[in-house]
Amino acid sequence: MHKVFVSALLGSAFLFPMVSYAEGSYLKVGVGESNYSGFPNQSPTAGLIAYGMSLAPNFYGEIGYIDFGAYGAKLSDPNDGSVATYKFRTRSIYLAGISDVPITSSVSFQGKLGMVMHRSNENFSFKLDGFSFREDSTYRKTQALVGAGFKAQFSKEISGLVEYTYFGKGVDGTELSLLSAGLLFHF
Repeated sequence: MHKVFVSALLGSAFLFPMVSYAEGSYLKVGVGESNYSGFPNQSPTAGLIAYGMSLAPNFYGEIGYIDFGAYGAKLSDPNDGSVATYKFRTRSIYLAGISDVPITSSVSFQGKLGMVMHRSNENFSFKLDGFSFREDSTYRKTQALVGAGFKAQFSKEISGLVEYTYFGKGVDGTELSLLSAGLLFHF
């Protein structure tokens, strides 16, 4: 995590001067339903925040953070009093290029292609008659992402966005995707 923080800090030192001169920059905030497909399929609530900047007419670069939420299970046996819990959570940082294709003067179709770095935490614990066992693991994986959505311009400063993004297989073997709705604040 320390390496990621240092990389982000150094990257921002080069990014902020470009941002101050960039026209067409935005901050995106969204919420949606993530999907961990597998056994069993689980769909926790996810949140995202991203910064985007116009690189060319109708083409944007975007960097963002997504918390896919957690899934898990708790099993207990009333006969022997044992309790087992399992929890899995994925958080990701991504960098993507977004193409904006106008449909009308206020509605456009967007396509997204980029790279994502997942960081997943897995926690397992078991308790039985004073005996307890706990195992925590952290996994990282980098892969491509692809997405599409529709953007509606409400005013010069605010847009709404509905998008679907597919992130491929996560570190636990499930496939990750996100259906989200959000707001873009243009500056």
